[in-house]
Amino acid sequence: MIDFLAVIQKAVQDPLVVAFGLLVLGGLTTHFLLKKYPFVRAVLRVIFLILLTVVLVNADIVPYQPLQFTGTPFVDAVHGSLKVAWWLFAAWFVVGFLRAFVIVEHRPREGKLLKDLMAGLVYIVAAFAIIAYVFDLPIQGLLATSGAVAIILGLALQSTLGDVFSGVVLSFSRPYRPGDWINLEGGTDGRVIEMNWRATHVLTGRRDLAIVPNSTIAKSKIVNVSSPSGIHGVTITVQLDAKTPPATGTAILEQAILNCRLIVATPAPTVTIKSINATFTEFEITFFVEELSSARNAQNQLFDLIFRHLAASGIDLATAESQPGPNGGDKAFQKSENSLERLLGLVAIFVSLTTEERKRIAAKLKPKSYDKGEILVEPGVTLHSLFIVGSGVLSFTREESEGEIEQLRMGPGDHFGEIGMLTGAPATSKITALSPATIYELAHDDLSPILQGRPEVGQGLCRALAQRQAAGQLATSSELVEGVPANRLTTWFSDRLHRLYDTASAE
Repeated sequence: MIDFLAVIQKAVQDPLVVAFGLLVLGGLTTHFLLKKYPFVRAVLRVIFLILLTVVLVNADIVPYQPLQFTGTPFVDAVHGSLKVAWWLFAAWFVVGFLRAFVIVEHRPREGKLLKDLMAGLVYIVAAFAIIAYVFDLPIQGLLATSGAVAIILGLALQSTLGDVFSGVVLSFSRPYRPGDWINLEGGTDGRVIEMNWRATHVLTGRRDLAIVPNSTIAKSKIVNVSSPSGIHGVTITVQLDAKTPPATGTAILEQAILNCRLIVATPAPTVTIKSINATFTEFEITFFVEELSSARNAQNQLFDLIFRHLAASGIDLATAESQPGPNGGDKAFQKSENSLERLLGLVAIFVSLTTEERKRIAAKLKPKSYDKGEILVEPGVTLHSLFIVGSGVLSFTREESEGEIEQLRMGPGDHFGEIGMLTGAPATSKITALSPATIYELAHDDLSPILQGRPEVGQGLCRALAQRQAAGQLATSSELVEGVPANRLTTWFSDRLHRLYDTASAE
């Protein structure tokens, strides 16, 4: 029968048992009392490791040698626990050293992954050391058994392990990063929002979350739209009527590209003639935007501008080969409508006018041509007429504290000067021709009867001014409408318009 009193007395006389008790007490104290002070806890753990090493060495117990049994089970258990604690503390110390001093510059994600792999390897080594030097078990047999188990698990988890290893490869090779826009073979494209060891999370253009396994990505073609820069290229094709000379078509398309502010100047957009035959001339346009998210808006805007520039120049798009051309009535209508009437059809405020009304307005328009780089309006000049852009591209710029800022660009069918005509306020923006341009002036006296006879024209004019003001694109002083709510701008401009009517009637 075991004499527990004798065992306890012998255990108390053993300094290792006392050290074990102090170690347990110190561990519990640091865990509960110093929970909010991780640095102090780390320092105490290092001190415990040093003291434990000294105690074990003084007791002739070497951590990396098999445990020598004393014949007292309780004492042997304490000695074994101290050796286990030493290996765990040593592994923790090595891992902490690696996390603190192993630095991968400018690659925090890869650095964290490397530290996690090294930490896992250290703890595995510590576990095998405990098995060999504390439990005195043969590692060779364990490794052989572990190999068999690993083969079975590898076959069972082949897909998952493939994702994990592919994630490791992707993390180190870095074909993309969180925040990049990517196109994956198979049709998945969007912005990368998260990368982990198993899968990559991609937010698509439809705002859906696509979770793509890393093994699938590793085997597919990856196009990183955000690398080496966020600039993204877009290519579209346009077919013009074969009667249009290729050089003329190229010039018109280049003006439409210049009219689109979403297209960046560098790299320069290109217009290439792809083919020509008796039916049409095909042009390929390549342009660039600052990021992939704006590509769709830029493409839609460019198509609209191409239509407007072609219509103002009297150039037709090609008719589909499978469809018949315009019938005789349409051709007669096109011939009866001159270039000025087609231009007025592009002006939003004149859309509701009849053909006869447009003819009367066209007869009153006064054209004026400007060369590229010529200034049309200087800040401080008050405009008393409505000016319609017939061809070319105009740039509106304003001087700010940070320099000259471009507010907007205008092309065929756009108009300016109405705010000065309504309020008498001088222009605050400089208007410059970015290309050879033709501007048509409609005098105040010629416009007033139209505004009075067709109220919808005046409302359309006020609505356009309100939208331009809300976007910060008015070419005149914003002090005039300061304090006017955005939803009241149209009404405010309408009041100004009615005052103009009253003044004209009084005169």
